[in-house]
Amino acid sequence: MSWVSPLVALLGVLLGAGATALADRRRWRREAVTRLLELRTALYAEYLVAMEETGRDLLRVLRTTTAEERETSAEAAFAGFNLGGARQRIHVLAPLDVVRAADEVFRALRRARDHIATADPLDTPGLLALKDEIGALRDRFQETVRRDVCGLLAGNASWAA
Repeated sequence: MSWVSPLVALLGVLLGAGATALADRRRWRREAVTRLLELRTALYAEYLVAMEETGRDLLRVLRTTTAEERETSAEAAFAGFNLGGARQRIHVLAPLDVVRAADEVFRALRRARDHIATADPLDTPGLLALKDEIGALRDRFQETVRRDVCGLLAGNASWAA
């Protein structure tokens, strides 16, 4: 009896199992990157909306609230759209460059909250400077997020900068 036939059959089984395992690994990786892309995209959109709503509400506080109530109202406006919660989820799910950009926006909005709590509503230069700073930081955050999303679309999942 020849031993070549069983050996070829065994080799075929091993190659088939290896190819199946490789295909399963690739499919799993692709699905994991797709899930990560969905999570991050939703989170980034949530953070951007919370950022815009927080800024809008802080301006409303400055324009419509009396000086005595402004500190409490500014604090409520800052906390009202869960910007901090979204920021904490970014710390868990996003790469370091996105985390840093999100933190910069958060700190700028916190400075805006503190400014509005004590500011004169007619202090246009101070308010414009804050708006410009926050706008520039928002743009930087969006650019960083776009790079991350483009990397995920290319199949590169990373938590590194």
